[in-house]
Amino acid sequence: MNTSKLIFILISVVFFSIVPLFVKNRRRYFLFLAGFLYIFSSGWIFYHFTGLMLADLPIIGLLFTGIVSNRKVKWTVNPVTLPLMLFFLAGVISSFFVIRQGWVFAELSKYLRIYLVVIAIVNNVRSLKDFKILIYAVLTGIIVESLIGIYQWRFGALGIWFLGERPTFRIRWRTMGTFFVTSFYANYLAMVLPIAFRMFVYYRAPRKKMYFLTGGALVLGIIAFFTTYGRAPWIAFGVTIGLLFLFSLFNRRFKSQIKWAFPIILVFFTVFTLRYGDKILSQFGSQRDSSYEVRFPQFRIAERMIKAHPVFGVGLGHYELVSWDYMTNSEKSHYLARVYAFMVHNSYLLIAAELGITGALFLIWFFISVFAGGIQSIRHKINNAFILNSVLGALGGIFAIMIVFTFSPDIHAYQILYQLGLSTAIIMSAKKLQDNQLLKYKMLKKNGDYIKGK
Repeated sequence: MNTSKLIFILISVVFFSIVPLFVKNRRRYFLFLAGFLYIFSSGWIFYHFTGLMLADLPIIGLLFTGIVSNRKVKWTVNPVTLPLMLFFLAGVISSFFVIRQGWVFAELSKYLRIYLVVIAIVNNVRSLKDFKILIYAVLTGIIVESLIGIYQWRFGALGIWFLGERPTFRIRWRTMGTFFVTSFYANYLAMVLPIAFRMFVYYRAPRKKMYFLTGGALVLGIIAFFTTYGRAPWIAFGVTIGLLFLFSLFNRRFKSQIKWAFPIILVFFTVFTLRYGDKILSQFGSQRDSSYEVRFPQFRIAERMIKAHPVFGVGLGHYELVSWDYMTNSEKSHYLARVYAFMVHNSYLLIAAELGITGALFLIWFFISVFAGGIQSIRHKINNAFILNSVLGALGGIFAIMIVFTFSPDIHAYQILYQLGLSTAIIMSAKKLQDNQLLKYKMLKKNGDYIKGK
């Protein structure tokens, strides 16, 4: 047993066996950890890049707490249950026609976690305070992860390899935080920074210290985001923030309640752009042309794979195992042949190649269902500023990663899938709270105890 596994066991025992004995509300303790711990990529890998991860433990804790407390656990969350289950079923069916069935189920376990994250969190967010704890955990994670990235940018690796940090020689000129590669780190920030943006700029906090949390997460997150030099996540984040701004500009219900927030953001961006504008623009210059020129052959290889297996695909996790079989002789003899054979830099094409067109459609259906739930929450009769801005931020993060997926194969990354599940859980939990509150008002009104305007 190596040192990293021993440390993983030690952390697990301390935080999930000893500390809960002294915590008054274990459910909220696990809820906070569920929104925070996934930023660390440490775990006990059993087979093919998957196993028991540190982030799995609070989810197990939440489900266990719900079961032992004799509360009924609801195992379906509409409208996301059906597309996720069909996606999972497509993966199982694809395993019947592959070389290595174990690889398929190892990859499927990552997607199954999306569902478990949603189920565990939605069942355990029972009040607005629970919901706030979850959002505070996400914002705390942004600050911690951003500080790690900024330290790497200035000094190299921090030395927390047991939490998933890569060594200094792997970091080089782009930071990684505690993620496996730079692109995962950038994608994570693109997904969570819209939440910090909405909460800092649009939410009037009852306590001033809340602004230190939201503002710190936003400013530090943007600085760390810059150090990733991730062009696709930059673009996705910029488009998302622009749309969130325009959405609120023409809707009085969602306008900013903080007059001084925009001037602060404007000054920060002005100073930051003057200092690092040249480096930002250089990432879109000719010096990085080769990084996207190789993608066109990859697109053609993926297209051939999809045409050959349009229904069931080549099997989840099997793309690189069979990609050489779909390359032309000229592509195989090219000096970049090995790069051509890598996973296609488009997650939708990747899923279509591995699970067939049906699998890709189920994935798109899942995204549509999440947005449908988010729209229902935004248009809900129960108007709570904290919930609305959290939902808008979570929707913005999902929209950003949908853009990123058109440029990257990162859909198989465990932490990205966990964040996708967490954002979905935020949206569905918000809708659940709003529905419960509306039902409560209706019952009070029916009994004659509800006074309009109170």
